[in-house]
Amino acid sequence: MTGDAQLSRISKLFVDRDQMRADEALARRQAFAVTLACGPDVAESYVLQLAVLTAVRLANRCFPGAVRVALDRSLADAPLRLWPTLGLTFGAALWQTAGAATLIDSKDRAEGTPVLLFGNAGAVKGTTRVTFDGWIAKTGPAATVERLPERQYCSLSGVLAAALAVAELFFAFAEISIEATRRTVAVSLWRPDLDANDPEALGVPVEALPGDMWMLGLGHLGNAYLWSTATLPYAHPDPLEIVLNDFDRVIKENVDTGILFTRGDVGQYKTRTCAAWLEARGFRTRIVERPLDEHFRCREDEPRLALCGFDSNPARRHLATAEFVRVVEAGLGGTAENFDTISLHTLPNPRRPEELWPDVDQAEREKQHAHRTRVANENRAYLALDGDECGRYNLAGQSVAVPFVGAAASTLVVAEVLRLLHGGPSYESFKVGLGAPGDRLNEPGGRYAAQDFAGLKCCDARQL
Repeated sequence: MTGDAQLSRISKLFVDRDQMRADEALARRQAFAVTLACGPDVAESYVLQLAVLTAVRLANRCFPGAVRVALDRSLADAPLRLWPTLGLTFGAALWQTAGAATLIDSKDRAEGTPVLLFGNAGAVKGTTRVTFDGWIAKTGPAATVERLPERQYCSLSGVLAAALAVAELFFAFAEISIEATRRTVAVSLWRPDLDANDPEALGVPVEALPGDMWMLGLGHLGNAYLWSTATLPYAHPDPLEIVLNDFDRVIKENVDTGILFTRGDVGQYKTRTCAAWLEARGFRTRIVERPLDEHFRCREDEPRLALCGFDSNPARRHLATAEFVRVVEAGLGGTAENFDTISLHTLPNPRRPEELWPDVDQAEREKQHAHRTRVANENRAYLALDGDECGRYNLAGQSVAVPFVGAAASTLVVAEVLRLLHGGPSYESFKVGLGAPGDRLNEPGGRYAAQDFAGLKCCDARQL
């Protein structure tokens, strides 16, 4: 099978659900014009700048070539508040991320296209506001959603607000939710079990950040974990060491879903691409290019904290014997019906690994095989692809994946670590679907205490 459209995990949603040809799905995505409107005060806010940069990366993957960023010259020339060692302006950072053609002057903003609103940019009809406060991320129609105080307690709120806003655009575009872009969506990363209007949802100013960690798996989730971690406001990034664990190379379909990957990375080992990106921003890395299996044991001189982005339950079960002090892992749905679902677990956990990550039984495997065979042989979009029946069968078994889901998941995972370092609420398991964000299943574990992060390193956060 050939062609970028045939490899896209995003287009696969429309192929599976609507039997839409892959090239037609890509063309529709490329035609969905989106504008990110940035107010002049974005220049003064670390978290707003982060929200814009996150939204650009996510929206450009969902709607390639169709995204524009509207900003004044003064904002384009303002210093980039993330990674000051790069010495970039905000406009240069956007240019590096999305290309010069993406940037337009505020007065040239097109009417009648979806708009994401950041800072004090002027609102017009159909505008979706992107805002935050403390650990709270919020998005919704600018006509009814007022801007929050935007206290910069936790930078993850900017990442999550951007992910939620792009998700709303995508759900409306894909006709997944009739409410999308017409409703208010708000989530607290301090207390995800509470309504965001609850006073307890605001959280506390972040003062400590993780000092070293493993990143296990560097695909969709692993890229997002690195983005959320590396954009934390480290006072000095060099004390942080990240051990990158993966053994695969970047392939074309990774570029759609991996927030760090570019087309130029295809063919390179994921570990080395991610290491280069991190080291350019002042972080130290180590590389481990072998599977984490039943023989793996974390040594005492290695990081004892691990963030896991594996996509199979057998691999996840090895986490329980790897002798990490603390593990936070997430899994995502992979079908047209549940691709927006995020499940989070922490170790230690009162449930056994076999309960958290069970094997698929024989009856379910046979059901999956029959479904893949039927799709490969009956879905007219698959029949239109180049290749034989075996190739279509393999493609039918690949997952649907959209990058804003991984980005949202990463904020929940990294927030769990930050709450650990601040004696905040703990969650042993958590599940949410971004398409229905009000429906959340969580298993609170009480509050973290000092003994819970014994053996873990931390660094000082820069006050924003």
